[in-house]
Amino acid sequence: MGAEVDYAAVWVAEHEGYYDQENIVIDRRTYANGPASLLDMAKNLDAVMCGLAPIMQYAAGGGQFTMVASVTKGNAPLVGRKQYKTYADLNGKKVGTPGLGTIHDAVLFYVQKTQKLKFQLVPGRVSDIAAMLDRGEVEAFIAWEPASAQAVAKAKDVHYIVQRPPIPNAESLQLIFHPRVVKEDPELIVRFLRATLRGMNFIKTKPKDAVATIVAKKMNDPAAKPVAVMAADSVTLTDPRLDMPSTRLILQTISEQGKIDPKLVKDVDGWIGKYLDYSFLERAEKSVKL
Repeated sequence: MGAEVDYAAVWVAEHEGYYDQENIVIDRRTYANGPASLLDMAKNLDAVMCGLAPIMQYAAGGGQFTMVASVTKGNAPLVGRKQYKTYADLNGKKVGTPGLGTIHDAVLFYVQKTQKLKFQLVPGRVSDIAAMLDRGEVEAFIAWEPASAQAVAKAKDVHYIVQRPPIPNAESLQLIFHPRVVKEDPELIVRFLRATLRGMNFIKTKPKDAVATIVAKKMNDPAAKPVAVMAADSVTLTDPRLDMPSTRLILQTISEQGKIDPKLVKDVDGWIGKYLDYSFLERAEKSVKL
């Protein structure tokens, strides 16, 4: 599990006591990025929330899991100097990225391909590349929230160059469970999703200000509320089903990058269908009281 804004449905649900009501206590583990969490999944984790691209690269390498819901869409804002207004303005420039295997790296590859651009990609931890922007070592960076909003809030000469990725409804983060949990305690997954759906409904029906207050608390920084409000415009947090057009684009993109065998994306729907199981979500939706 990672940052706060992009996983707000879960953190809001936890704050509001929805998991407690389902007799679930979250033992949170934080990782540098999605690929790092997946490396630890086989032995130490019951579930992971991370990007679609690293999850399916994990699948391509033989990783086993069941995907049960989408958590976040968007979540790949491009932040940089105010002199830059578009991706094209950064042609030939140094752009920071959270690293190979992330959804953000896939978005940049897609932009370069579709807009016929070439960036000098500089990988690093999100906290490091934000600092590199401060030092002038990169002109911009792509990342997740709230890291991007924090960079914008911190520096006067930094802004969102592009707040939403150029792929409509871009699928970002998914919730997957270890096969052991699927086999031994499927009801746990239904209960987890029921609480999460209530968190999504809170976000959908309550003022943005109320959601930002909770997120700022989860960031252990109540003063970060304005950052959370700003970051909310980078993400969609209330649609638990995958957006398949963007899913196909993203997986085709990582195959072109050489991250997965192109044979796997000849039938994206069939491939992802081997891992995606909506039965838990459907049961949660039927039983949830919103």
